[in-house]
Amino acid sequence: MYHELRELVRESREWSEAKKADYQSERLHEMVKHCRHHIPYYQKLFAEHGIHENQITSLNDLQKIPILDKQTVQQRANEFRDSRQKPYMVQHTSGSTGTPLALQVNELTYKLAMALLVDHEEYHGVPFGARRATFAGRMIQRQENLIPPFSRLNRAENQRLYSAYHLNEQTFPYYKKDLDRFQAKEIIGYPSAISDLSCHYQRSGRQPDFQPKAIVTNSETLLDWQRASIETTFQCSIADYYGTAEYILFAGQDRTGYYQVNPVIGITEVIPIGSSANIGEIVATTLTNTGMPLLRYVIGDSTALCPQQQEGQVIARYLKSITGRIDDFIETPDGRHLGRIDHIFKGIEGIKEAQVVQDDLNHCTVNIVLASKSTKINETLLQKNFAARTGPLMNITIKTLTRIPRGANGKFKSVKKINPIKYPKNLSQ
Repeated sequence: MYHELRELVRESREWSEAKKADYQSERLHEMVKHCRHHIPYYQKLFAEHGIHENQITSLNDLQKIPILDKQTVQQRANEFRDSRQKPYMVQHTSGSTGTPLALQVNELTYKLAMALLVDHEEYHGVPFGARRATFAGRMIQRQENLIPPFSRLNRAENQRLYSAYHLNEQTFPYYKKDLDRFQAKEIIGYPSAISDLSCHYQRSGRQPDFQPKAIVTNSETLLDWQRASIETTFQCSIADYYGTAEYILFAGQDRTGYYQVNPVIGITEVIPIGSSANIGEIVATTLTNTGMPLLRYVIGDSTALCPQQQEGQVIARYLKSITGRIDDFIETPDGRHLGRIDHIFKGIEGIKEAQVVQDDLNHCTVNIVLASKSTKINETLLQKNFAARTGPLMNITIKTLTRIPRGANGKFKSVKKINPIKYPKNLSQ
C-alpha cells in the first residue's frame, strides 16, 4: 500500500485543477455515503438536515454540510467512530484546549501521511533514507541531567534524535561535535528548537562542519526572524510544512514559498474571519479516514489569504502563510486582530527566543530570552516597531526571561493571550 501511495502523491503534484476537483468530488461523495451508513453522528446530522450523498457530487456541495467544531468531537467522540473498524493507530492529542482526544486513524490515512512527508523531503532534495537530525519534543534523558549523551540513533530510519531541552552554552559543544560526526542531510523539527541551535552557532562564532540539503520545520508557526537566522547558519533553505494531528490536511512549502495543499488526504477550505480581508480560518474534510471521519472540521488555525484567491472562493489549493491559532491573536483596542507580529523584532540583534503575551485589552508583555548574559537589545526600536503595528493605544512591557516555558509537547506559542477573547465566526452552515 505504501509504495502505491507514494506514487499517487507524486502524481498529484502534476494534476490540473480540473483533475484535482474531479478526484476530490468523487472521494467526497463516497465519504459522505460512508458516513450516512456507518457513522452515528452523521446519521443523525444528515437526517436532521436532509442530506444524502446524491446531493454531494461536487466541491460546491460541501457547504451543505454544517461546520464541525473540536468541542463536539471531544464530547461525542464515540459517535464519530465506525464500530466495524479496528484502528490502525490512535492519535492522542490535547490541542490548545487541554481536553484529551483519542483520534482513530485507519491504515490508509496513516501511511498516506508518511508518504506526504517523504514526498515533501524529496521535493526539496533530501532522498528517502538520508541522514536526518531531529529537534523536537524528545527528552532523551531527565531534564536536570546535563551529562551527555543528549541524542540517540533511530537506526531503522537513519535518524538521530536530539533533545531540545538540554541545549545551553555548556552543552552546545557536545551537540556540535555530534552533529558534525553524524553529517545529517536534513535537519527537521520545531522552528523554536532549530533557531535555538542556530543561535548557539552564531554566538560561539563557529560554523557547522556539515552541509544539509534542507531544513524541514513543522508543528509551530515559522517566524521570519527564525527563518533568517536558521538559513544564515546552515546555508540552505527552510522547507516548512503544515499538517494536523487529525491527519486531514497536509500543505508543504514549494520553492516559491507558498504552501501547496495536497488534494489526496483532504479538502481544505479557507473562510474569512469576520470582516477581515486578509485572514481566514482553516477548515478541513478528510477524504481517507473512514474509521473516524471529520467533515468540515474547524482546525483552529488561521492563514493569510493568497492574493490570487478569488473573491468568494472557499476551496484552497495553496496557503500563503500560517498565522497561528485563532484564539491567540492579539486584539487591539480599535478591534484589529493581529496574528503574526514577529516583524516587531526586525533590526533587533541579540534575541534567542521571544513571545508576545496579551494580558489586557491595551497591554502586552514581550518576553525576551537574550542570546547571552551580556547582550543588550535595542528596546527603543522594539517599542517603536510594536507601536507601528498595534497603534498608540496598546502599551508594552519588555520582560527578560532565562527561558520561555514550554508545554508538555516541548513547544511554546509565539503569540499568547491570557483569558483569550472568543472571536466571532463567519462560517457558513
